[in-house]
Amino acid sequence: MVHAQTFLGDLGRVVASPAATYAYISTASNQWSVSCNGGSSRDIAYVWTVPETGSYTFTTSGSNFDTVMQIRNYRATSEVMGCNDDTSTTLQSRITLSGLVRGVSLLIIIEGYDGEYGNHARLNIVKNN
Repeated sequence: MVHAQTFLGDLGRVVASPAATYAYISTASNQWSVSCNGGSSRDIAYVWTVPETGSYTFTTSGSNFDTVMQIRNYRATSEVMGCNDDTSTTLQSRITLSGLVRGVSLLIIIEGYDGEYGNHARLNIVKNN
């Protein structure tokens, strides 16, 4: 179940860098337990719908804190599709999902690593060639 305090809204089918930014993660609750961080941090979540069948990359590049990101199936939130703490060169997160089908809705969860949070959480969504 997605609660209003951490659910920031439906991004529709937007593909952009940034697709969304949020400045108040410090006021969010800890609703989700993400598998690649232990789930002890404040988190925010968005719903996003796949606009076109294919491969997409989701990043938190541009956020000003150490992020963790998890993507779940919005219709079955226990189904984890990907989770990432750090990329190989930054403290931001990156998940690439291939074979996404047009019209499928995803729940994208962003939180800080080990209790961290900042005042600029950024989500980027890019379609891969």
